Amino acid sequence: SSIPFQWFPPALFIIYRLVLTSCCVIFTVESFFSTPSYLWLLQLDNWSISTVCLYFVLSTFLLVYHTIQTWTKDKRREEEEKAKHGQLAEKSHLADEELGESETDLLWAASEGEESHMTDYHEDKLPCYHKVVWLLQTLAENSILVVTFCYLVLEEQLNSLVLAMYFSFTGFMIVEAIFSFAPIRLLHVVYSYVFTLAYVFVVVLYYFIITDPDVEPDDLPRFVKRIHGPFSSAMVFVILMIGQPLFQSLYFAIHKLNCFIYIKYYGY
Repeated sequence: SSIPFQWFPPALFIIYRLVLTSCCVIFTVESFFSTPSYLWLLQLDNWSISTVCLYFVLSTFLLVYHTIQTWTKDKRREEEEKAKHGQLAEKSHLADEELGESETDLLWAASEGEESHMTDYHEDKLPCYHKVVWLLQTLAENSILVVTFCYLVLEEQLNSLVLAMYFSFTGFMIVEAIFSFAPIRLLHVVYSYVFTLAYVFVVVLYYFIITDPDVEPDDLPRFVKRIHGPFSSAMVFVILMIGQPLFQSLYFAIHKLNCFIYIKYYGY
C-alpha cells in the first residue's frame, strides 16, 4: 500500500525502505556465514530473520515498481489531457460539426467511464504477489516477537548486540504495521502456527532421524541449546501457543487504530 506517501514524500519513504532492506539482507547473510551447514535450519532466529528479510526485499521491490509505474501513468495522462484540450479547442471553431462532435465526445466519455469502471473492478482483486507479501508480513511480525521473548526468557547471558538486533527487527515490523496499512486479521495467527510447526518438525526430524554423531552439543545452534530442560521447554511451548495470539492481537489493535485515524481525519 502507498498510504505512507500521505505523510512522507515518496522518495523519502523509498530511501527509508531501502535502508531497512539493506540491514535485513546484511543480518541474513551473516546468519548463513555464522552457521554454514544444515544446522542453520535448527535455529528459529534464522527462520525469523530470513522471513523478515524476504518480506522487506519483496515489498520494497513492489514499492519501487509501483512508484515508477504511477509516475509513468501520471505523466502519460497529463500528455493525453493536453492533447485532448488541443483537439477540443480546434473543434470549437467548426460550428457545422459541433453537434456530431458533441455526440462523439459523449460516446467517448461514456466508453472512458466504462473502461475506468472495468479497471477499478480488476484493481479491486488483490494480486498474487500482494498476497505473498501479506503472508510474509504476518509470519515476520509474529516470529520475530517469539524469537525476542524466547531469547529474553531463556538466555542466561544476554548479548547486547544480539538483543539490539532482535529489538531492531521487532521495531521494524511494528513500524511496518503502522505505515503499511495492510489489513490484519486475528485468524491469520493460523499461518504463524503453521510456520512454527514447520520449524518444530525440522528439529524433531534432526533429533530422531538424521542426528549427526560428529556434532557436539556445543556446536548446535543457540536456540536449540537453550531448550535443555522441562522449564525451558515449557516456556517455549507457552510462547509459541499462547504468545502468538497475543502478538497477533497487538498488530490487530494497531491496524484498528490506523483505521480509526484515517476514518476520522481523512473521511474514508
